[in-house]
Amino acid sequence: SAVLAVKEANAEYQVTQIPDLLGYLQRETELTRSTLAEILIQSGRLGEVPTNPQQFLDQAVQAIKKALNQLIIDGVKYEKIAGEEYEMLLFEEKEIEGYLSRLLQVHKSIYDAIEFESETEKRFAEVLDQREDIKLFIKLPRWFTVDTPIGPYNPDWAIVKQEDDGEEKLYLVTETKATKEELQLRAGEWKKIQCGKAHFDALDVKFKHAVSPEEI
Repeated sequence: SAVLAVKEANAEYQVTQIPDLLGYLQRETELTRSTLAEILIQSGRLGEVPTNPQQFLDQAVQAIKKALNQLIIDGVKYEKIAGEEYEMLLFEEKEIEGYLSRLLQVHKSIYDAIEFESETEKRFAEVLDQREDIKLFIKLPRWFTVDTPIGPYNPDWAIVKQEDDGEEKLYLVTETKATKEELQLRAGEWKKIQCGKAHFDALDVKFKHAVSPEEI
């Protein structure tokens, strides 16, 4: 223990052991001691340490890591590398697997049927298949991922839509199962979506979060 805190109570002295705050936080966050000292001072909450030192440290680590993740994501930039692309052969060679009860017959996809994981996805595909402005759509396979600083991210759909001016544009659509507000509560998933958007912006691909097909 690095520090001993002494407090007076009922004319008796009680000694409370305080752990090495900076050493613990440095091991957990890999920040410098000077940076961590500044964070603790600026927090204005050092007076809470004697009450429950370990709880204070756990909460501090969680808050610092959350802030670091956000800083990383805010600074994410993807650049297109010449000659690098996903091969369509991967789509063509992959067989559709799944129970018949979870397959939906469609006309505007690269397969005759797609596997859906929920009623929301099923309805999403049904509406897309019937819309005249949708030229092609596919449910993206699990291997189609974008690397982000907080783990791989897998968009749900790729959609080719004919715009009002006649131009056809590719959209990548994510998370048809939850609202934006719900995703923001699941902070990690929402941060991955932000990274995904940065990735596809670099490729000039439209990237949307949509709960219903009407939002496309």
